[in-house]
Amino acid sequence: MPAPLHQLLRTRLGMLGGAALITILAVGLFAISRLGSPAAAPAPSLHPAQIQPPPPVLGMAINVHHISDLPLYHGAIDEIAELGANALLVVTPMYQQRIDSTQIQLLPDKCPTDDQLIAILTHARTRGLYTTLLPIVLIEFPQEKDWRGVIQPSDWDAWWESYDRFIDRFLGIAVAAEVDLLSVGSELNSTEGDLERWRRIVDGCRRRFEGKLTYSANWDRYDQVTFWPLVDVISVSAYFELAKDDPDASVQKLAKAWGRQRDHLLQFAGRYDRPCLLMELGYPSLPWAAAHPWNYVAGVGVTADHDAQARCYRGFFKAWSDVLAQPDSGALGLYCYLWDPYGQGQATDTGYGVRGKPALRIITSGFRRIYQSVTENSD
Repeated sequence: MPAPLHQLLRTRLGMLGGAALITILAVGLFAISRLGSPAAAPAPSLHPAQIQPPPPVLGMAINVHHISDLPLYHGAIDEIAELGANALLVVTPMYQQRIDSTQIQLLPDKCPTDDQLIAILTHARTRGLYTTLLPIVLIEFPQEKDWRGVIQPSDWDAWWESYDRFIDRFLGIAVAAEVDLLSVGSELNSTEGDLERWRRIVDGCRRRFEGKLTYSANWDRYDQVTFWPLVDVISVSAYFELAKDDPDASVQKLAKAWGRQRDHLLQFAGRYDRPCLLMELGYPSLPWAAAHPWNYVAGVGVTADHDAQARCYRGFFKAWSDVLAQPDSGALGLYCYLWDPYGQGQATDTGYGVRGKPALRIITSGFRRIYQSVTENSD
């Protein structure tokens, strides 16, 4: 049996060091030749820090909160691997009570244990998946419009100390599970101007973690982050309002709108000589998916719209497929949000999950076409 994909490939993260070779192999679907001069396969003892992601990252995201059925999550990972994805994003929470709270905490009834996270991430690696860990801050008792992007702790020093402790916890999980990419934060808009605090966080991670580091910025303000030079990958939560005034926009219109956002993203990342990763690409099964993809609240009387979700994914792949297949494009890849282990694509399911929905066929077909293009580009 061939070695797992992530043990064989050198990819776009190599741009950070100016590497000229990119090794290409598709997940069980295509045999892809290596670009440039031949190189020996990695030794079995290769340290996980040297493992690089596939070109490009074509992954699925999974939320890991409180777990009562660990085998269900292992089964979900098996499904993700079998559909042709080559990477897994694990999104997992830490909590603060209110936006002005200074302490972050682990809530046993809402959060997984360290051992459960390690087991999930390790299982993904056994399936040959490149792994990314994304810890996020959630508000336990939010008021209207409260979320992690607008936190204003009453004592910022105390909050940073608490956040640092929890990042250290997730860092330990990442080391134990041999995670490939660790995000030091996500959508913490009100903190993004504090360069020195983020420098301390990143420096602390570098001392223990030899993998790659990133931060996931919100779609509407990634150009406001002050510490991009400190991390290896520029990641974005890609909930762009592609058709704000036209929720019924055609695939062609959505692709055109995505093209503008794509070009701006890649040009921006290029200024920092960093690859760009769409950390969360997701659309709810709601009529306004194209207009406000970040809004998953259905409300009374609103029915699910799986076609709207599928149309948005069609627009995305129409705009991005060729770019993702180019090794020098600056696009590291994407994680589709979301694979829901509990979802079956029910007619009433208004969420981001794609399991059992028409969008899943669009995604798997999109992945397959990108793999094929990568093969052709390597000839």
